[in-house]
Formats: sequence, structure tokens, C-alpha cells
Amino acid sequence: MDDAGKEPIRCKYHGWGYSNGRLNIANKKSFTRCDVTAADLNKFHVDFCGDFIFFAVDPIQSLKKQLGGRIYDSLAEISSQLSGCSDVNRYFFESAWAIALENALEPYHIPLIHVDTLATLQLTEGENFFLGNNSIWHSRIGNERLDKRLRSMKKYFSTGNALEGYSSIFIFPFSMLSSTYGFSYSLQNFFPSLQDNQTYFTSRLYSALAADSRYQEVVDAFIQSTAKMNRKIFEEDHQVCKRIPARTWTSKPPKYFSDLEEKVLHFRKSCSVWADI
Repeated sequence: MDDAGKEPIRCKYHGWGYSNGRLNIANKKSFTRCDVTAADLNKFHVDFCGDFIFFAVDPIQSLKKQLGGRIYDSLAEISSQLSGCSDVNRYFFESAWAIALENALEPYHIPLIHVDTLATLQLTEGENFFLGNNSIWHSRIGNERLDKRLRSMKKYFSTGNALEGYSSIFIFPFSMLSSTYGFSYSLQNFFPSLQDNQTYFTSRLYSALAADSRYQEVVDAFIQSTAKMNRKIFEEDHQVCKRIPARTWTSKPPKYFSDLEEKVLHFRKSCSVWADI
């Protein structure tokens, strides 16, 4: 199957398919020694926040309660401003999912690891907002020249009430939505694997709508550049995370931690609470 599209769900190997809520089995009469009628796809509970789709195996609370009102409303508004998925970046992180996730949460490492990419923005220390198990981080862009250039781009995009600067919404426990000035949004998922040192990583880049059809070419060029930059940033993170043994992670707070790692403390506390439920 592809990463996107509207083709029917169908196995190209044996021809099994799924449509109208039913599994269609090729040459069904040949299954004489087993009850093939019991075969089915795994099903998930699905809910929407604006145009964003969420799924869960067996949710214990509503999506709105899980996200909290502020994040729920923000995601719904953001989804209405997106023109579609511009890039899909998917591969295995050779790292435990919690290590990969914590790397995405803390900005302490940015000046050393992302010297020629994210660090060029010179992000300020910023401000954290903790909302249940979720959180938001908002930072101003300290590089005045780049900030001025980005501000000049605002006329090309329809960004609504997007925060000025860099912002990141963490949706506990696996997802993050990051943006600079609301021009584009990178939706990152860090899903666990059965192997301790492997994470199913996916980043989808969504472009904001052009403020006018005349600006579409400018918007497309900006998004293409952003996609290349994001891919480089994620690979820089991957190269660091793969060096950290999975056994070193724990839900206990680290012995030494910077103020810039406050979201790591919050994440570990949430993991510790849910592990006991």
C-alpha cells in the first residue's frame, strides 16, 4: 500500500480485499479446513478533531478530554488552514521510541546538533504550557535577519491566529505538531516497535493555504525548501538517538537536567503515571 491515495484496500499477493465494512476473500471455497469466516481486519476507534483523524485501540476517555480544550481547539483551527500533505518522510529510527520522542521534546541539544539547520533560527528559551499529559512550547526567533525575512513572507500565507515564531504541540504519548509562523506544519509520529532499539518514525509536512492564488508558486517553493530542511533535521536527530542504548531510558527523572529539558520531566512523569494504570 502507498502512503496516500484512495485505492481500495487489497492484498496484491493473494487478492484479499476490504470494502463496505466487509473482508472479501479470494477463492473463499478453497478454505475447507478452517473457519475463514472469522477472519477480519483489526479495527480501531476513530475520532476527528477538525480534519485531523485520531485512532485508538480501546480509548478510556473522549478525544476532547484527552487533548484538553486549548489543544483541541487549536488543532481544529489549524486543520482548516492546511492545503494538503506536501511531503511524507518515513523510516525506522534506530532508537527506542521514548528516546527519539524526548529528543524532539527538548531544545537543549539544538545548538550542537543542528548547527546549520534549526540552530540558525537562534530560538529563544521560550515558554512551556503544560496541559494534562500534553504540552505546547512557543519560542521567538532570535536571528533578527531571518525573523524579518519570515515576517515578510506572512502576506503569502493564510495563517489565521498562528503564533509568531516557532511553536510545537506535543500530543502524549507519540505525536508532535511543529510550525514556524504557521506557514507549514510538520506532524511527527514516534510509534513503538517490538524491538527495543527501533521506532516507527513518520513526518508529514502540511502547507498552509496561500493567501491568494497569485502566491501559489511562492508558497510551493517555500514548502519544497522546508521539506528538504526538515528531512535534514530529522536525520541529524536520528544520528544522535541511535547512539543511545534503549536500556538507559527510564520514566524516572534524570539526575541532572537543564531548564530547557522541562518537557522531558513532564513526559516522564506522565509515562510513570500511565504505567501504573
